[in-house]
Amino acid sequence: MTEGEGTGSAATLVAPRPTAEPLASRDGRHLSYNPALDGIRGLAVAAVMLFHGGFAWARGGYLGVSTFFTLSGFLITTLLLAEHKSNGRIGLTGFWARRLRRLLPAAVVTLAGIMLTVVVTDELWERTLSGDVVAAALNVANWRFLFADRSYASLFDAPSPVLHFWSLAIEEQFYWIFPLFTAGVLALGRGSRRTYGLVLGGLVVLSGLLTAVYSDHMDTVYYATPIRMGEILVGALLAVAMAGGWLRGQQAKRFAPLLGVVGAAALAASVWAWWNVEQSTSALYEGVLGWAVLPGFLVYAVVSAALVLGACVEGPVQRVLAVEPLRLLGVISYGVYLIHWPVFLLLDEHRSDRLLDPFNLQLRGWELFVPRVVVTLVLAWLSYQVLERPIRRGLRPRTWPAPPLAAGAVAGVVVLALVMPHIAAPPPDPFLEAQRQQELFVEALAGLDPSELAPDAKIGVTLGDSTGLMTFLGLSTWGRDNHRLVLVGGGGGIGCGIGHGGEVRYAGADPTDVDADTWCRNWETDLQTAIDRAVDRYGRLDVAVVQSGPWDVADRRLDGDSQWRHIGDPVYDRYLRGELEDAADLLLSQGATVVWLTAPYTHTEEPESDPARMDAFNTMVRDIADEREGMVVVDLARWLEDLPEGEDARLRPDGVHFGSDPPTNLEVAQRWLGEQIMTASTVERPPSAAAAP
Repeated sequence: MTEGEGTGSAATLVAPRPTAEPLASRDGRHLSYNPALDGIRGLAVAAVMLFHGGFAWARGGYLGVSTFFTLSGFLITTLLLAEHKSNGRIGLTGFWARRLRRLLPAAVVTLAGIMLTVVVTDELWERTLSGDVVAAALNVANWRFLFADRSYASLFDAPSPVLHFWSLAIEEQFYWIFPLFTAGVLALGRGSRRTYGLVLGGLVVLSGLLTAVYSDHMDTVYYATPIRMGEILVGALLAVAMAGGWLRGQQAKRFAPLLGVVGAAALAASVWAWWNVEQSTSALYEGVLGWAVLPGFLVYAVVSAALVLGACVEGPVQRVLAVEPLRLLGVISYGVYLIHWPVFLLLDEHRSDRLLDPFNLQLRGWELFVPRVVVTLVLAWLSYQVLERPIRRGLRPRTWPAPPLAAGAVAGVVVLALVMPHIAAPPPDPFLEAQRQQELFVEALAGLDPSELAPDAKIGVTLGDSTGLMTFLGLSTWGRDNHRLVLVGGGGGIGCGIGHGGEVRYAGADPTDVDADTWCRNWETDLQTAIDRAVDRYGRLDVAVVQSGPWDVADRRLDGDSQWRHIGDPVYDRYLRGELEDAADLLLSQGATVVWLTAPYTHTEEPESDPARMDAFNTMVRDIADEREGMVVVDLARWLEDLPEGEDARLRPDGVHFGSDPPTNLEVAQRWLGEQIMTASTVERPPSAAAAP
């Protein structure tokens, strides 16, 4: 991410700095170039991208941000100490101006670009995007996400395209406060580095104590500046130690082998942590040796400091870290970090599916990660060449002083953030929004530790059409809130019944080719993916919840048939029963209890709203359940009919689907359906029908 002055300029790309040379220039404004430090940046940002790519084996890649923290603390403190030694003072305005030139332009352009995406997208995160961007522009994003209860552990559940700005906010707060603090401590201590180091050490201890105090509040530990500042201060302590000159001349030669071993061990430990340490790991918050003892983030910061130390000593570690691909990635790492997350969100699985659907292609895993990274690298390289490097070299309008220019840029982003969503965003589609939200729930559950589940928790998958989609969203929310029901996704979706093939004539619209929609055509594949996810993550699959109806009772022209038919027609009944039986048998073969919800009457003027059709469908479902052990019918339709005052029209605003805004689907789950699912999924041998209320 961020870096010290002069460490990435293409004009200063030279061989690794000999250990006998000073790290900083005499005026404290620049660092002699060390390619290995850029290599650390390259490794760290690669770890972050792999983590955001969703690879299970990169579950600890988020710690790359901590490495950036420690490296930044080391570099900035080195600059400040060198400037104080040379001039007897620290030029605060000059320091802050250099930081603004380095960081602000690319951040402003990135934030403006994110805001412009509302013109062409309709995403859930657009609801909170204005506030998120304003907080990012004002360098307080970490506090916004903390107080808004937007956990980074739920990164894929609430994927703000600026969520990654939380770490930039902490670093910016450090840049504003730390030089002033350093100048004050050095002045009071008469320039004593020993006194300065003791004060920094005390602040590191304070950071550890705050971690212990808030160890039960993971988000506070993760986002709060006073706590995460400890990782930056560990790097600052390394800079104080090295400023004493013990790593030069004969001493450097004497200690080089030992420090090379330390650096190699730190590199290995960093890679191991990126591979193994999940965000929910208790040691990060409670301590490596238990409560209040060695908080894990500080322990990892010491590892990062050892890696930085190894990069500053001639030897194998320095040479490995200085290899050209890592070095080049490190040079543009700030732009890569800024750009990669919004790119990953915009180039998601479903957008790529829609683009590639004519070719019957789906990109998953590495196949999707590679194009995401390519786009990120191209944009980051352009940012570096066109924007970051020229401005760092002094490019700016001659008639505009830097402070007003910076303030104007930030103000422009704030105005754009407040105005753009109201003038450009298309009205949200509630079904697409529900589909996306359900997918986000699924992604978020990948980070849920099984130990956090309630003792009677059930792991399940889902299958259904858009009515099921809205119902499942309410059930997922209910289950998330009480940790009793975990629905890890499934098959079907908008415009998809259980039946395959043919054309459907629904709601008076033109006939629709069922197999033209990826979600409909591949629901078995998606369902199997969800089943595998449940088994891999939780070791079992307890329940499969199914709800469909409207699409399966609509008029359909079957493949190879010229006649439009619907339920009640013997030809269609044989077809539909076979499709429903195949679905039930597929789910039962996975060892799950199949909980099938009856389809409520729909209240529209279309043919598929004929009560006789839905009665016939529900009768067919009950007959299939009677013939199968392990399948139970929960009578959702009867429950709605038997409400004391009749069905409340508020529950299904369009007469078909439970709503998500307001969340009547959650209300139904809370009032009745959630417990019914739990009861149905826990009986030893489910009956053919669950009792109506």
